[in-house]
Amino acid sequence: MSRTSRMIGALALLALIGAAVALALSGNSSDQTTAAPIPRAAPSPPADHEPGLKLSHRGQAIVWLRHDAKIAIRSSPGGKIVKTLRWRTPFDSPTVLAVFRHVGDWAGVPTPLLPNGQLGWVKLDPSRLRAGWTRYAVDVDLSRRTAQLRLGERVLRSFTVTVGAPGTTTPTGRFAITDTFRGNLGPAYGCCALATTATQPNLPSGWLGGNRIAIHGTYGSLGIADSHGCVRAANENVNLLVNRVPLGSPVVIRQ
Repeated sequence: MSRTSRMIGALALLALIGAAVALALSGNSSDQTTAAPIPRAAPSPPADHEPGLKLSHRGQAIVWLRHDAKIAIRSSPGGKIVKTLRWRTPFDSPTVLAVFRHVGDWAGVPTPLLPNGQLGWVKLDPSRLRAGWTRYAVDVDLSRRTAQLRLGERVLRSFTVTVGAPGTTTPTGRFAITDTFRGNLGPAYGCCALATTATQPNLPSGWLGGNRIAIHGTYGSLGIADSHGCVRAANENVNLLVNRVPLGSPVVIRQ
């Protein structure tokens, strides 16, 4: 046998021995030592799908636009665009939206752009929105002409209010705070005000003050039905609301 043939035969024998050892080790179930599995990377999501924004369940979920972001508000999830929102409101407050419904990657939000009771819809896009929550809420009882500031289930303050007069009654429903104001409002609005998503569909003839319903201060009488739909309260109480209640907090107005 030549030297080359002997080398080939030795290599073949070593290969057979190695295979037999590997087979024996793989079949030995009594061995206590096992190799750690190699971690696998999570499969990449499809190119047309991005992880949605996670909403909080600690209180009333809210979302707000990132700096310089814009987002379309639609009439239904994926529906017709009503308007494109900017990161600041027309009154120059941060755009904060209360989430009253959640369907897949879509959030149903109250908006003054649609009739009272009709939600607008925004895509929960984390590249445009951030998420948080609030436990504050304002409840208004029109028949009793009272309001409450609540933190969760706890009532922090109850106070008397003036509400809409016959013909311009304050709309009922579930709304949210969009803006707060302090100073330079004129005597009719007292110290300060909070704008809500509620709108007045029955504006009096000649009224030039817009259709938004606000909770605002007053130097006038309380406990009566005398406004064009806004909720008036003593300045000290509205001042408390402006100081404590975050944008996006719900406002529930009941008959």
